[in-house]
Amino acid sequence: MIVVTGAAGRLGQHVVRRLVDTGHEVRGTDRVRFDDAPTPFVEADLCDPEAAASVIDGADAVIHMGAIPGPGGAAPYEMFHNNTLSTLNAMVAAADQRVRRIVFSSSAFGMGWADDPEAFVPAYLPLDEEHEMMPFEPYGLSKQIGECTARMLCRSSLTTAVSLRFTNVARPDMLEKFPLPPPTPEDPVTLVMWAYAHIDPVAEAHCLAVDADIDGHESFLIAQPPTRFREPTLDLIRHNFGDRVEIRDDLPENASVISSAKAQRLLGLAPGHDWTTASD
Repeated sequence: MIVVTGAAGRLGQHVVRRLVDTGHEVRGTDRVRFDDAPTPFVEADLCDPEAAASVIDGADAVIHMGAIPGPGGAAPYEMFHNNTLSTLNAMVAAADQRVRRIVFSSSAFGMGWADDPEAFVPAYLPLDEEHEMMPFEPYGLSKQIGECTARMLCRSSLTTAVSLRFTNVARPDMLEKFPLPPPTPEDPVTLVMWAYAHIDPVAEAHCLAVDADIDGHESFLIAQPPTRFREPTLDLIRHNFGDRVEIRDDLPENASVISSAKAQRLLGLAPGHDWTTASD
């Protein structure tokens, strides 16, 4: 049985239905109601450790998506407190109950989203999982701490964990607005916002991560193959960053500044749903 926290959210509902459609037994939970839930559902606040332990009881895997979204989803302290405490409680309960696998909804915002679009200058591009996480605000920091919590529990228990760093989850109707105006030094866009992720591959990544052949803890960045812009990515990097950023891999045409190669290789995640492809 798979427990999905944050099951009432837009992405959470997508994951729950995908799991059900593939024959999994699912228990959903959230601190808000999930009307017409296709599975058993428990309304619970995971900031209460007893509630977290109760809802996870009997699970083989936990997909922990429950969080206040950010940045800007709530006051910074409230968001940080809720996200870090609920994650700690859910993951500790899973490890204490010898749950086989935790899948954690992390965020590419932990790589360097900032209110000031010029604040984050990456060491190299495309971003991959070896690049340091450099959060500038509480939401990204809460996700980095969640990944650290997962690593700690993997060191001290038999539970294994997968953290999924995705960004700018787009519904099909949102893709109709692409391509967006390109970033410029006069009108900059935070680097991680150059990328986007389609809701279907993000949901699929959560489902694939449940049974992926992984020991300990692994993190995965998830983004669609192109940026949100039509212009060549190398031209945009040079125009916005000059020679301050090392280019490590080929970035043909409008290739994403976030690499999903590891997720494709280890999770088997297909890179589809490209806004530049008319059939999508």
